[in-house]
Amino acid sequence: MMVMSMAKGKDIHVPSKSFMVSKDVINAVPVAALIVVLFAVLLKNFPTISLYLFITIFFFLRSSKILLTRDLLKTAMMMLSGVLIMAYSYDKAPVIDFPLPPPVDSAVLTNMFLTCVICFVVFIQGYFYSFTVKNPLRFLRYVFLYQWALIGIYFTVSYGFFFIGNSLLLGNMTVILLPYMYLLFDGKPKLRFVFSSLVLLYLLSILCRTAFIAASIFFLTYYLYPYLIVNKIRYKLFFLSFIILLFLSIFLYLIVGVYYLEEFSVKYFGGKTLGQGRNILWPELLVYIIEKPLFGYGINQDSGYLQATSLWLGDRGLDSHNIYFEMLLRGGILLLSFFLILFYRIWGSFYSISNSKMSRIAASGFIAFLFLAAGLPIGVIDNIVLNTLLWFYWGVASGNTWIKNHQI
Repeated sequence: MMVMSMAKGKDIHVPSKSFMVSKDVINAVPVAALIVVLFAVLLKNFPTISLYLFITIFFFLRSSKILLTRDLLKTAMMMLSGVLIMAYSYDKAPVIDFPLPPPVDSAVLTNMFLTCVICFVVFIQGYFYSFTVKNPLRFLRYVFLYQWALIGIYFTVSYGFFFIGNSLLLGNMTVILLPYMYLLFDGKPKLRFVFSSLVLLYLLSILCRTAFIAASIFFLTYYLYPYLIVNKIRYKLFFLSFIILLFLSIFLYLIVGVYYLEEFSVKYFGGKTLGQGRNILWPELLVYIIEKPLFGYGINQDSGYLQATSLWLGDRGLDSHNIYFEMLLRGGILLLSFFLILFYRIWGSFYSISNSKMSRIAASGFIAFLFLAAGLPIGVIDNIVLNTLLWFYWGVASGNTWIKNHQI
């Protein structure tokens, strides 16, 4: 059994199946990700992927050492298989051609392939980063707390207390930044309760119901986590049960609707009804999905390219606001299955035998994300800044959990 010492930290038992690689990989991965971003136009073919892999492998051959665990290798190989699955369907013809292309927003990536390549790289970078410092994200937790507070103040002053126009963006941002901010309140139960209540009141005030429920799930999972890690089987079953319940809820909503949610939405979210939204969008979108259930229409497609037929929706596209439907549309059951397996593995990497604070918060944020992604576009499409922050935290927490589980 090998033993590796970390600066100012405890010794770590290194399993014999782990080995050491170049430390320069810490600097190489973000450089490779940047190249992918700058040459996004090349993603219509394989040269960009080849260039990315070449540069990554080149920096892996450096002499300095850093720990590369077998767990990370398995996750990285799984991510690579997902990239290949997505690349296979990339050049398929568009589902529909608009006379005018959709507006371009530099912060938004509807390209799921590009987003996933970047986010997978960021996850690995975060994993390596967790091995370089004793207390990861110590600085960023303050940065994002200040950012969240200042943005809330700005929109309140500019648009009034009930600023519904930006509720999706602000709700997304709040849930994604919540794990970073929650690190500040470890060991401070009273402040944590006050902050949690403030977050829920804030989301209620901006009328973002999906983010409100997601944050509630975050807090619930946070308090359940110590009971979940008593047994690893219980921990895994919690994830599987949540996914089954989530998909069953979506299915029931498609088939019969959920009237009590309608009443809840109207009463507490400023009259925002569900009747002219997803219960009309999703059935129309499901018709397309059923036509090509196994492999979808191609990873470079977008539900927004599909024209709605319902008079209630007017000229808008069938934007899914649901990454699971988006995966089915673009890559079929194959792509959805890949991501569910990947999410299951990432969830497993947050299993901490010592109830580590970062692992506990990461697991809570991960479950909240799974729900958020059923109602808002996040994680694998849309705002690339929020998506990279999401995957970076997962990577850092995954690596930090491994470290805590192997300390003596």
